[in-house]
Formats: sequence, structure tokens, C-alpha cells
Amino acid sequence: MFGSPRGQPLKLVPFTQAKPRTFGPLLCDGLSARNLGSFAELLALHARLQAEHPGQRVLASLDDLGQASYTSGHATDHHGLDDIEGHDLSGLRAEAFENGEHRGYLSTPAEFPIRLANLLERAREIRLEHVAGVLDWETSGDGNDLVTINQAPEAALRIAQEKEVLFQVVPVGTAAQAIAAFPNGYFSADLDPMQTYVLARRLEDEYDLSLFGIGARMLGFRRPAALPQERARALGEELAALYAGAPPKAAEALARLLTGRDWLLLRYTES
Repeated sequence: MFGSPRGQPLKLVPFTQAKPRTFGPLLCDGLSARNLGSFAELLALHARLQAEHPGQRVLASLDDLGQASYTSGHATDHHGLDDIEGHDLSGLRAEAFENGEHRGYLSTPAEFPIRLANLLERAREIRLEHVAGVLDWETSGDGNDLVTINQAPEAALRIAQEKEVLFQVVPVGTAAQAIAAFPNGYFSADLDPMQTYVLARRLEDEYDLSLFGIGARMLGFRRPAALPQERARALGEELAALYAGAPPKAAEALARLLTGRDWLLLRYTES
């Protein structure tokens, strides 16, 4: 049974009934969920929706939807992910234009392939080594190291404070490509959308960990089966090497925590 700790029933509202108010237009269909009471319920709803949409990828918003929406809009603009130069616009419907001219930003589902193509083009020269060391293992007093956030996902995602979670149904072939539906990473100390894409692609290809969510601070990944010990050890070592200043025992602690688990949270921002 889905519901909040206060006993309120889960409320699902398709975008076709009420489009959520976000800083920038959402290009994909989906639904909003209210009264998700726990991280486990978020995972269960995501799994249900993913099963209902084979061939597509369901992407959830995670922590602080308002901030995530704001930074996504600015990241999209800053990195030119909605640039239309060089793209064929002849197949777009009338609502993408105003007075015969394209609006200058992407606002309709038919334009999503433009955003995706821009993301993939800009990520083409990014390598995993460009991601390593961008972020510190933790910032003082924030309790945001990977061990802490994966020990306590409720606190890391601030589930109790999150009033609304969006689930977009993204028409892409891989989970990493779903980043184009909600690109994030705007501030200079963050991983940018292209770096996040390269990281998500690595986790998907190497560890079968598929991106399922993006928030203002966190990325969420899940896999169809629990991580065996050997793969968890390799993943722990790789993640500890990814963040600058990881303590000597970080890889070992992560390996113990991730063994037998089928999900992972990563912080992609400074704090």
C-alpha cells in the first residue's frame, strides 16, 4: 500500500490532466506523485511505471524538485542543449512557432530529439577521467559522503519534505540518455549534464546500474538484481577514486554497503 506516514493515500496525476509547474518546459509525458511516504515507495512506484512502459525509460525527480527544476532550466540554457541550429524543424507542429519563427527554446515533445542530440554531441569528447576529482568526497558538516547518503537515503533525499515527485516517460534507448529530459548541473562545482551522462553510461554499461532519478543534489541508479560481492568491491573502488579526498577505507566501506543491494545514490553537486 502506497501512502505517506500520515496515512494520506498516494495521488497520481498524469501530465495530460495537469502539467506540473516547472521552471522550464518538460518535453516528455509523465505523471506527478504526491504523498510518497518513503524511498522504498518511490522505488516501487518507479518499478511499476517502468514495467508499464517497456522500450522507454522512466525518470523520477529526487530531492528538492523546485531547485532541481530551476537549475535544470539554467543548465539547459547555459550548455546550449536547446540550440536549434543545424536541426531540421520541418516536422514540428505549429505550437513550436510564433509568428512563423521558432520560439527559440524547446517546448514540445516532438522537439525532445533535438535536446537529446545536442546532449550526445556535447558529451562526445567527455571521458570518465574528466569526471574524476571534480567533486570532493564530502563537504564539512553536510554529511554528504557516499557512505552516509547510501546508509540513509530518506535523509539524503529529504523524502519527508518532498511534496511532489515527477516521473517522466522518456523515449530513449538507454537510461543514461534520459538525462536529456531533466538535464542538471549548472553551478561551476557541479558535474555538468555531459559529465553526468558519461558517468551514468559507465555505470549502466559496466555494472548494470540504470539511472532512474535526478534531483537537485542526487542521482539515483538501480539494477535488476542485487550486486554480488565482487562487483560491489569493484564499484566501491571506482566510486572512491571518482571523488577527491576519499579516505583510505572509503572503497571498503562502500563495498560492504553495496553488496547485496540493487540501488545506488550519488551526489553530483558540491554540497
